[in-house]
Amino acid sequence: MLSRPHPCLGWLHITPRDTRYVMDRLLHYRDLELAENPNFTGMPQAFIDWTWAGWLPSNLHRYDEQVRQQIAYLDSKIGRLDQDLKQRAGGVLDARDDAVDLRERLQQQLDARELVT
Repeated sequence: MLSRPHPCLGWLHITPRDTRYVMDRLLHYRDLELAENPNFTGMPQAFIDWTWAGWLPSNLHRYDEQVRQQIAYLDSKIGRLDQDLKQRAGGVLDARDDAVDLRERLQQQLDARELVT
C-alpha cells in the first residue's frame, strides 16, 4: 500500500498502519465535536492538539527525514519571503521617508514665515 498524507500535516506522508490509527482518532474527535455541535465542519482542534502533542512526538523517529526536508523547505521559503518583504517594505519606507522630509520642509517654511510676520 502507498503512504498517504497526514490529515493536518499534509506534507507528511504516513504509513498505511499509521493512516488507519490517525484516521480513527480523527473520526473520534470529529464525532465528539458533532455531538456538541451538529453543524461542525472542518478539522477538530482536539485532533490537531493530539497530533502535535501526542502522535508526532511519539512517531517522529519514523518520519525524521521528511521532517528534516520540511524544515529545509520552510527555511528556504522564509528566506524568499524575507527578501520579498524587504523589497516591498523598502519601497514603502522610502516613500514614507520622502513624505516625512517634505512635510518637515513645508512646516519649516510656514514656521519661518510666521516669525517674519
